[in-house]
Formats: sequence, C-alpha cells, structure tokens
Amino acid sequence: MMDHSFLCVLGLFWLYTLLCTGHTQGAVLTIDPNWSTFYTGESVTFICDMKEGTNTDWKYRILKDGREFIPYNSNSRFTLKLLYISYKDEYQCCGRLKTSHDSKCSNKIFLNVRADKPRAEVTAGTTTISVGGSVTLSCSVDNSAGWKYQWFRRTSHTSEFNFKTNDEQNRIISVSQGGIYRCRGERGDPAFYSDMSHEASINITFSNQVVVTRQPDWPQIFSGEKITLTCEIQGGETTEWMCVWRHLGSIMAQISSKQLTFTVSERSSGDYQCQCKRRDDSYSSTKWSEAIRLSVSEDEAKATLTADSSILPAGGSVTLTCSLKIPAGFTYNLYRNNYMKQSDEPGGVFKISEGGKYTCRGFRRDTNFITSFSNTVFIQQTVSMKSTVVLQPSWTLIYRGETITARCEIQEGGGTQWTYEWRTTRLNRPPSSREHRISRVTDSGDYSCRGRRDEFYLTQWSDVVSVTVSASKPRARLAADSSILPAGGSVTLTCSVDHSADWKFNWFRDGSVYPAAQLRNNNEPGGVIRVSQGGLYRCRGGRGEPVFYTEDSHVVTIEETLSMKPTVVLQPSWTLIYRGETITVRCEIQEGGGTQWTYEWSTTRLNRPPSYREHRISRVTDSGDYSCRGRRDEFYLTQWSDVVSVTVSADKPRPVLSVSPSWLSPGSSVTLRCEIKPPSAGWRFYWYKAVPDLLNNRYSYDLLPGSTAGTEHDSYIIHGQTHTAGYVCRAGRGDTEYHTDYSEVKFLWSADVHPAASLTVNPDRVQHFTSDSVSLNCGGNSTKWRVMRFTETHHLSRCSSWGRMTGSSCNMNMNWYHSGVYWCESGSGEFSNTVNITVQNFYDGVILVSPVHPVTEGASVSLSCRRRKQNTLSSVSFYHNDKLLQHDGREELNISAVSQSDEGFYKCQHAGKTSQQSWMSVTAVSRPESSSFPVLLMVGSVIGIILLVFLLLLCLCKRSKDLCCIRWIQSQSSSQSSSSHPGVNQNETNQYSSPLHDADESRDGTYSLIELKHFGKKRRHHEPEESCVYSEVKTGTAESTPVYAEINHENKGKAKRKNKKSTPVYAEINHENKGKAKRKNKRKWSPAAGDAAVYSEVGLGAALDNNAAM
Repeated sequence: MMDHSFLCVLGLFWLYTLLCTGHTQGAVLTIDPNWSTFYTGESVTFICDMKEGTNTDWKYRILKDGREFIPYNSNSRFTLKLLYISYKDEYQCCGRLKTSHDSKCSNKIFLNVRADKPRAEVTAGTTTISVGGSVTLSCSVDNSAGWKYQWFRRTSHTSEFNFKTNDEQNRIISVSQGGIYRCRGERGDPAFYSDMSHEASINITFSNQVVVTRQPDWPQIFSGEKITLTCEIQGGETTEWMCVWRHLGSIMAQISSKQLTFTVSERSSGDYQCQCKRRDDSYSSTKWSEAIRLSVSEDEAKATLTADSSILPAGGSVTLTCSLKIPAGFTYNLYRNNYMKQSDEPGGVFKISEGGKYTCRGFRRDTNFITSFSNTVFIQQTVSMKSTVVLQPSWTLIYRGETITARCEIQEGGGTQWTYEWRTTRLNRPPSSREHRISRVTDSGDYSCRGRRDEFYLTQWSDVVSVTVSASKPRARLAADSSILPAGGSVTLTCSVDHSADWKFNWFRDGSVYPAAQLRNNNEPGGVIRVSQGGLYRCRGGRGEPVFYTEDSHVVTIEETLSMKPTVVLQPSWTLIYRGETITVRCEIQEGGGTQWTYEWSTTRLNRPPSYREHRISRVTDSGDYSCRGRRDEFYLTQWSDVVSVTVSADKPRPVLSVSPSWLSPGSSVTLRCEIKPPSAGWRFYWYKAVPDLLNNRYSYDLLPGSTAGTEHDSYIIHGQTHTAGYVCRAGRGDTEYHTDYSEVKFLWSADVHPAASLTVNPDRVQHFTSDSVSLNCGGNSTKWRVMRFTETHHLSRCSSWGRMTGSSCNMNMNWYHSGVYWCESGSGEFSNTVNITVQNFYDGVILVSPVHPVTEGASVSLSCRRRKQNTLSSVSFYHNDKLLQHDGREELNISAVSQSDEGFYKCQHAGKTSQQSWMSVTAVSRPESSSFPVLLMVGSVIGIILLVFLLLLCLCKRSKDLCCIRWIQSQSSSQSSSSHPGVNQNETNQYSSPLHDADESRDGTYSLIELKHFGKKRRHHEPEESCVYSEVKTGTAESTPVYAEINHENKGKAKRKNKKSTPVYAEINHENKGKAKRKNKRKWSPAAGDAAVYSEVGLGAALDNNAAM
C-alpha cells in the first residue's frame, strides 16, 4: 500500500515538473464534421483535446475571436446546432487543471459560414453510345464536401421522379435512357439539402451503323414499279424502332416501322436516308444512314434484238439475243410474225430454225413490268449452193491500160432465174449483173457475189477476190547472183515483175537486143538466163493481146575477174602507229606487166576510200582494215587483196623502265629494260641517267654512253655502279624520228656512303614507332639538299610533302605510311646512300633496334628489342633469317666481330609480340698488301702485252702485205671523242642539262673499245689465220680524264661472224695512286680505306657494255 502511494506521489511530482518546466504537449481543437465551409442552418461540434491526463482532470472553455464564447465547464465537446452567418469567425479552446488551476490553449480554427445555399451541378459524358450502352452523369456541389446525391428524371410527356436515393453517395451514375435529368446534394444530421441543379437534357445518339437496303435491288428501275426501302440498324436488331425517312435532304415520312414501300415515278430518283428512335425512348436515336441512290430511268424501257446472222444456213440455226441496257430482274419473250414464239427466257437467247420477222420484249415478274417491243430482225434462209467469182484473165494485179472481167458463177443452178448481188470495197454502186469489167484505178478492191431466188432464198457469198489496178507502169526487176564473173565461169540473171504473172521477157546487153539463141524459154517462170560475158544488162516484160510492156529494168553491170591477187604493203611495216607518225599503204599487183591499173580500196573507217595506188596513214580516223584491188579497162578486175589492219592511236606510247636488281650488290652488273606499252615494233631506245635539279624540283636527264643514236635492243647493261642512281628511258623510230615521252624515274639503291653525299638518321635505327620524331640529315659537298622518299606503295615524294626541311635536315613525326626508302639529293646533282625506314603501326608492338647503315666487316654491333616508351626489354628472342639465334634472357644480341655470314634479316620477339624484319648489311674490308709490287706488276704486264701485240701485228702486216697502222691520238676535248666513238662519250646530254661529275672523286676510269674486222685475202694453209688490228688510245688529263683504247680488226679467209656488225668490248681499269696499292676484295670496298685499288671489268653481251660509275 505504501508502494502504491509512493508511486502516485511520484507521478504527481513528475506531472507538476513537466507543467512548470513548459515541456507539456499543446492542446488541440478540432471540429466535426471537418468541412471547410458550412452553410446557415447546419450544425458543428467543437472537440477540445488537452493531450494529457483525462477529460475529467480539466475544465474547458471556447474563445471566439479571442473573447470568451463558452465559459469554463467540464465538457470537452460543444455543439452549435444551428449555424448563423454571425458564427463565421476564428475559434480556440483553453483548458485548466482542476487541481492546480494551470491552463493552456489550443490551436485556432476558422469557421467559414456562408448564408447562400449551394446549388448542385450536373455534367454528362459522351452521349454517343452503341445500342445497349450507357451515358455517365455526375453531380457535384462546388467548394464543399461530405455530400450525398439524389437524382431525378422526366421526359416531355412524363413527370419528374426520384430514381436514385441518397443511401449511397451517388455522385456518378450511368443511364441508358435519354431524358431531362436533375440532382441535389444532402449532408449532415439533421439533413441539409442543396438547391436542385439545373435541368440537363440528355439526347443519346447510337453509334451503330445504319444502312438502307432496297428490294428489289435493281441498279435501274422504271416508272410505275414498286420498291421497298428498309432501315437496318446493325447490332440493334432486337430493339423496337420508329424511323424517319429523308429524300434529297427533305423529310418525307415518319413511320412506326423500319420499312418504306412506295411506287416510283421519274421524281423518285435521288438519295434516300433514314434515322430511327427507340419506341420507349424518344431522346435516343441513331445517326442518319449513308445515302442510297435510286435511279429511275427517264427513257422508255425498250428491248434490243440482235442476230448472230441474218442468213439461216440450210439445216442450221440462227441465234437471236434479246437484251436491255440494264437487264437486272428481266426475263424475255420472243415473237415471230407478231405471235409469241417463246416466253420467260432468263438470258434472252433464242435459237431458231425458221426464217421470218422477229421481235422481243422484257418482263419483270416481281413488279409485273413489261417493256416495249424491240426492233424487227429479218432472217433469210440460205440454199446450199455457193457462188464463185472468176477473173478472165486470172490476174489480180493489172495496170492502167489493161482490162479483165469479173464474172459470178453459180454451180448446179440449173435453169433457175437468178438475180445477182455484188459486194465491193471501193465502188459506191456495186454492179448487179453477172459480169463486170475492171480497168480503172477506182475499180481496185475486194469482190464477192451471191444469187437471190424468191424472197427468202439466197446462195452463200462467194469467197473474196482482191483485184488491184495500179496507176503506175511496172518496172521489170533484174537480179544477178553475182556481179563478178569468175574466170571461165558464168553468172545467172533473173528478170521478174513484182506481184504479177504471165510475163514474157526481152533481154538487152550494152543497149542491143540480146541474141535469141542465148535466151531460155520465154514461157518459163521467172525469166532466167546464164551469161558468160561481162557487160551492161537490162530486161523488160510483156503480156496480153495487144501486148502490154513494162518499163525497162535498171542496168546490171557484170564485171569479169582476173586470176591476179594484189598485196597491201605497209612502209614501214608497222601495224600500230601513233598520232604524229605516218606510214604508207601501197597496193602492189604482181605479174601486172605494163598494164595501166586503177585502184580501189576497201576500208572500215574512211567515208571516202583512197583511189590511188598509195595512201598515207597518219590520223586516228585512218585506223581500220585495208584491202585493195586493181581495175583494167571497164570490166576487168583483180581479186581483193588480203586485209591488213592498221591502228592509229591517239594516245602516246608509254615507255616503262625496269631496273634489275633494284638494290646494288658488290661487283654485280645492273640491267635496264625499256618496254613500250602497248607493244609495237621498230623502236630504238635511248638511256638516261637522272640528275637532281633542286632549283626546278625535278630531274634532268643525261644520255648514257652508247645511246646517242639509240640502241636496237630494249636492254642496257651497266657495270661498276657503286652508288644510288636514277635512270629513265625513251624510244624513237621513223625517218623523221618520233619520240615517246620519258619513262618514270626508276632508282638503283645503294647503302654505301658516298663522300660527296651521305644520309644519316637520328635516332640511328631502321624501325620506329608512330609519332616518333626522326631527323634525316644530309651531308657532303653541297649547300642545297632535298630528302626523297619512295614508299612501299611506289609513291615518290620529297620531304616538304610529309616533313619539315630545314637546311640539310628533314624532320618528321613518323606515321604508318612513312615506311619506305629514303635518300638525299644535292644541289650539285649527287645521290646519297639509301636507307630503309620501317614504321611499327601497332601501339603495343615491339621494334628491333638495328643500325641504319651497313656494318663494316670485323666491327661489333648490338641489336636490341624495345617497346614504346620502354628502352630495353629482357627475355628477348632474336631471329636471323627466321631462325632462332638467341633466347637466353639477355636484353641485347651482341656480335663482337661481324662477318659476311651475319648479313641478312633480323627480328625480335618479346611477350608474344614480334617486330618486323630489318636487313643488316655487312661491308667487306680490303686486305692490305705489304708493297705496291702487284700494282706495278699488273701495269707492267698490260704494257708488255700491248707492246708484244703491237710487234706481232707489225710482223703479220709485213708478211701478208696488208696495211697495218697504229695511231695514238691524245683526245683534247669530249666533242672529238663523241664524233669518233659515240658509244663511250660521257658528254652526251639531252636538252635539259649537262652531266654532273663528282669533284672529290679521284679515280680515273679507263675504257677500251675493240672492234674485229675480217679480210678476205688468201693465206697459206700452214699459217694461222692472220688479222690486222687497229688500236686507238685516248687519254685525258692526269687528274680525272678516262683513257680509252680501241682495237679494230677484221679476219680474212673463210672464218665469218654471224652478224655483220662487230660487238664492241670495253675494258675498264680504275686506279688511284694514293699511297700503297690495295688488293680488290670480292665484296665491297671499305669506305675507310685510303689506299688506291686497281681492278678491271670486262662485260660482253648483245647490248653495249657501258661503264657508268659517275
């Protein structure tokens, strides 16, 4: 008990503490019902909740606008049962504890009281519904809540009634009937009603399709017929309807059913529509139907009778057809001689086997409507006999001046008396007698006839006979099976007159009547004879009595052929020439003797073929096939020659130069080959070395030795070339020489460094990544440079197209298309060494780091593998010529002493990525000797051999009494050398420039040209074959002028060469007198070697062997 008392005291203390400290919850005032707006006459209850203790702990009062409205009392709820407009104000409740007199007040509530009574409002949804559907109606009281609704409906003939109570809210209802609707709201207890809404007239339109049908459904009806129209409501078949009909837009009838039946007149035509309403709901109706058009014919209903024939064949029948324009609903009756023959035929088709007068009319049984009588059709009966038109003479084509007779004949006619009918296409008044004469042009046409006996008996029409009377006199036609009479043969001539018969023919040759003895039978059709003489032939035809003659035929010329056959000769014999060239085509007749010939040409392109023996061909339009023949006297011809085809091309021929090999190997020769496209004959070839022309951004061309007059062969061999060079060719032919354009420049590339021009690459490696910055630097004896590139796609361009040329350096950022061959060209016309550059296009790829320039034999070299932004890689595999060379974890491939066997293709592999291959070239070094004795020995040996040959030849000349002479000529100028020996002239140039020489090059080139000539004097049998040798030695200055030696000899006796022209032989000795002599290595010379080297090369071939070590 003490514990309970203690807890009570503690609770009161806690409550007191909360009240004193201000942490009690606030009071809350609410109203019931909780509407935003009240109307006078309604009631409201205030509810005051102190949110602590119990209701009995407090006393309550209501404040209105801050002033006491209801004094303190023990009730927490207070109801105003009848609201007035004066109650519109702000209300608050306050509570006070009974034990402590502490108090607190609630929130404020505004009580909105309106004096005007609210009015309900009706709104309707769509009033177009299908049959069986409903319309949605809604009722509302604005700006207030808590309403229930009552609904009322009336019509124009019924009073209003309440059909929906307020047991439910009924704000939205659905109705299926039209009418006049109202509603009102109800709320509160006791109930408070709003004013009635305004009336809403609901007229329902059914969306069902309305269609008008008619019976009978004929497309055309006639005045007096009866018709029924029916208004069909699709989907509303079970509903009872009353319908309104409209004709031409005007109301014509309102009936209690869906059908309208009436008798039509001419005024009944037009469009008809209907609209229906439900019998039990005048406010619900359909839409107007689509219009149906009724066509009432204004014309008289008259049938038409036709017959498939007006003639009834013997034992046969005729089909009669009775028809109307619009036959719907009709059957047909047939009448013969005004009596009904057949009736109620649906199709109107009748078969008859009697002649007579026939009519018909149509009948509609549904409306008992009958048409007027049709036209009358007469049917005549035919006998089995048939007439025939006979012509005398039987010519269907005659000419003005001739006459024939047309007669109508009836077989098996006996003694019957016939009258005749003719049918013609041209005559306005056909004949009526049995015979008719035809002679005028207007008589032309088709003729047929028949006979008539009594009223209804006729023969059949005869077959048609066509007769033509031509106003123009015919001309005979003469044809020959050939206009050329072969030697000893004959030609067949045929004379005819088109489209006519019974002609006899007269023949004429050279204006005289042809001998009758050579005529065939004139009565033979076609008038054919064979003749064995040349001449001019014609013919004419004649027929009838008196004879009617045609015009003479045109003349036919028969020419006699000789056995000779001419030949078309081309000079020169080129079948393909080019615009600017000229050839002559000539017609040659063998065994023609002194006969005077005229010439005929057959060509495929020329509009006016030539008539002379020779014809010059130079224009493109001259292209084509040519054949010729000769004519002697008037009728003698040779055969046609064989056809010769000549083409004159408008396009210039294109020389294509190839260089083999394209990369220079030590000691190897280089072959140039010039090909003319399209291929053609007769060309001489000119060979040029390309010299860089930096000023004009092009190449100038210097003739190579031996090609001043051109070479017959299309190849040219070069020996001793050691550096990069460019070459071109062109060709020419004809007396007034026609030249092709120059070929494109083709390059011979060398990796050897040239003292006068060299190329270095920074960074010094072959392979690079895309976006790498690379510098190409030119060095040598020039102040002007350009860097050139030849890509893998065979595109030649200079640095300014893909980089930045600054002085002697070309700087570029690598891209995927920069792979190719690079070299420098100097302003003095020199080519540098050539380098290969390869670009790695893949971002995560690897490259092989290898030297750009050849490695000297014996030197050391290091190869490595790297990725982009990573200098060295470990665990790299290195390959040499696709064979694994090293795979041991080292970063580099080190070769301490490079040898020739190390030359080849290298690549590396790391982490599955493989670099591209790069070629590493190895340059051989010379092997030094202890003294210059081999040089002196070689020079002395050569001089000794020359002296020995000189003495031997002198002796041989004396013994054979032949003149031998030795001439030593010191050449002072290149012009003298050129005139004497064009095959070795170094100063031959084209029109662009002169040859360029290396100023720093100290080697002299020595050329010797030996020609062998044969003499025919007799020798003793025991003596060897003697010869005479001419020697010509040309020397230049001691510094750089080449020395040439030429020995010409011809052999006597029986020994003979296959070719009349001798093949020149060149010997070249290159020597430098700088220090000790060096022995020539089989491979390339080391660029570091400073001592002189002496060597000789001799080249033999079909073409001239030329030295071009420029």
